[in-house]
Amino acid sequence: MGLLTFSCSEDTDPIHNSEDTTPSTLNAINDSYTLEATNSQFATFKFTATNFGISTSILYALEASLDNNFGSVSELGSATDVDSGIEIAAEKMNSAMLGWDAVPETPVTVYFRIKAYVQNLSSKPTAMVAYSNVISSTISPYSGEREYPKVWVIGDYCGWSHDATQFLFCFEEDDKNYQGMVDFGEKAASGFKITGIAGWQDDCNWGTDSSAAAPEAEASTVQLISSGGSGNISCYSKRFYHLSFDKTSLVLKKGNSFTTLSIIGDAGAQVSGWGTAEVDMNFDTAKQRFWADVEFAEGEVKFRVDHDWGTSFGSATEGKLDSGDNIKVPAGKYRVYVNMNNANDMTYELNEKDFGK
Repeated sequence: MGLLTFSCSEDTDPIHNSEDTTPSTLNAINDSYTLEATNSQFATFKFTATNFGISTSILYALEASLDNNFGSVSELGSATDVDSGIEIAAEKMNSAMLGWDAVPETPVTVYFRIKAYVQNLSSKPTAMVAYSNVISSTISPYSGEREYPKVWVIGDYCGWSHDATQFLFCFEEDDKNYQGMVDFGEKAASGFKITGIAGWQDDCNWGTDSSAAAPEAEASTVQLISSGGSGNISCYSKRFYHLSFDKTSLVLKKGNSFTTLSIIGDAGAQVSGWGTAEVDMNFDTAKQRFWADVEFAEGEVKFRVDHDWGTSFGSATEGKLDSGDNIKVPAGKYRVYVNMNNANDMTYELNEKDFGK
């Protein structure tokens, strides 16, 4: 099945005639799979190139759905190189299925197709889109953590290596709103950019517009452009930043920003008073969450930034972090986790099992 629409509303769009388009053909995969956490790879999807009848760069996205009409779609991966196909990890496929509320160890039919499209320099998708045929497979997921779509935050803090980046995540899975807490160390001011793939590609290479005025220091919003010539974002200088990125408007927003997150309270020797002792938290760049090993006496705690009460977090609901009341903690040794990636669903956890690991 091939569905085509097209438009040339901007001067930068190539001239295109839908009658000249030949959609990709997506090869079949195995009839059934049982996903396992111990297996790294699910499948490699092979497909032919789409021909729009013009010379242009094409991005291929692998879409999956429980509906063969693709009323609700998850994008599993993308590529510009047809020869390599699109390789999908078992964890990625499993996370998508858990996001669809699929029941672990229960087989369900999943449908796949290739979406081929061209983007202009402003990164707004043109209507030059072609869909491949649809294939299906029966897949059984396993219990595990859900993985969300992401964009790469790459900069001097990670040596400009996509292999060492941190990410912004699309928790709504709408391919529009991405957010996350990033640890830039001491190098935020040295510059960073955002990319849509683990590499450099003009139509998902988001940075500042060198022809416009430079963003002011600690700007609350920064308008980005999509271009290989976009500039580095270098208006920030603290260590931790919660960043939100709208992939449609290309607006980057700054949320909470600080240098230190700490635990303070009256629950033991390490947090022995509401201003006399507190525990600074570490940051796990792989999980993008804060952590600290703390021995508590029974009492209450809160989290605050930069050793100041200007910004602090408590909890109105156990496990959820917000501007609520003090958090009651039981006596014991815990690894305390704080996850601030999703500004609408910040969490904390007291984990006895992980203490000291």
